Amino acid sequence: MRSHIIATAITAALLAVIAPLATQAADYTPKADTALVAKGGWWDADVTGYSGAPALGVELSTNDTWTEMPAGILRHMLSWNHADHDGLELNTAEWNMHWMFQTNSGVWMGLGPGLGYVWADGKNLDDGVAAQFGASAHYIQGNAFFGVESRYQWTEADSADNWLTMAKVGWAF
Repeated sequence: MRSHIIATAITAALLAVIAPLATQAADYTPKADTALVAKGGWWDADVTGYSGAPALGVELSTNDTWTEMPAGILRHMLSWNHADHDGLELNTAEWNMHWMFQTNSGVWMGLGPGLGYVWADGKNLDDGVAAQFGASAHYIQGNAFFGVESRYQWTEADSADNWLTMAKVGWAF
């Protein structure tokens, strides 16, 4: 388990530290596309006696405007997620960083690592640090933001490893 957290942390650190070295043009002016969104979906944890649950959350996300990638962009997503079902309440605070690419239809798709903290109440689970890897897609039309994400999260002591898949809708600034 710790190897998963360490590998994800190293990947996130490499993207955050090495990516700025890719900056090539002084006139690079990316659009931040900052968004505040509500999320809803399904949370399934690898916990005996837990059959998964509806989940909700909020997210603040933005494009990395300091880094020019060889292709695509980096998008930072800070989120809070919650589920409460079958005697288990899960809450997470997460930071995910996805390398995003735009399709011809204007949809941005990407994947990447993340770090989080899990609060688990019930089923004799422990709170703790988590590492995750996921994929996401989003579309912005005017100020409307629409998206979807899915990620797998490894938790300390493997006590509450989980999948979370959410649809997103919100406001892009």
